[in-house]
Amino acid sequence: YPYGPGTADILDPAADDGTPGEQSLSTPFPLFGNTYNSLYVNTNGAISFGGAVTCVTTAAFPVTDNRVIAAFFTDIQTDHTGHIYHRETVDADVLARATLDIRTAFPADNGGFVATWTYIATWHEVGMKGVTGDGLNLRSTFQLVLVTDGCKSFVLFNYDQIQFLQSGSSGGNGTNGTGPNPAQVGINGGDGTHYTIHPYSRTTNLYNLPTWTDPAVSGPAGRWYRRTDQ
Repeated sequence: YPYGPGTADILDPAADDGTPGEQSLSTPFPLFGNTYNSLYVNTNGAISFGGAVTCVTTAAFPVTDNRVIAAFFTDIQTDHTGHIYHRETVDADVLARATLDIRTAFPADNGGFVATWTYIATWHEVGMKGVTGDGLNLRSTFQLVLVTDGCKSFVLFNYDQIQFLQSGSSGGNGTNGTGPNPAQVGINGGDGTHYTIHPYSRTTNLYNLPTWTDPAVSGPAGRWYRRTDQ
């Protein structure tokens, strides 16, 4: 989805374990039976609800202390490279695109779905914390698109490039971006019960996210769709 210069995106300042603060929403976003009137875009590759998430956990979802939508949850730093953009939008073209994407992905259940609100967050060419040597050249670009009609809600996970798996600061290799606890991709409801995990989460297959296609859902390569209200 469009992002960056030429859009109405907020550009976050360079940060380590940061967030620009609470973002109020004009339309509440449903997530696992609750609705939220605000969210936080966190440096470390995730959107959270109910509070910022400035520390990365290496524990596998589900965990009970974070309500997050994790696009690529690892220790990311934008002091040396990359930008984080995000915005709430009800732009007609964006809503039409989101409507078509959801109807195409879930034709049986959502043929009449009409998106009325979206939130787009993009981590553009971000790097990892604890880099050394050639690790300074590793970049990853990915995006979350939150979509709702006021009742149903969905998240689109979009991946353009993934060049590291785990940061040097969290026990990984700061030169090549590998490690024993690769990034998490999924949604965690924070109650120990509601969660979903991408099949590539916490594996070296994360490198292949930009070319992955969901066998159960019609959509472009590099995209994962999840319904989130239930």
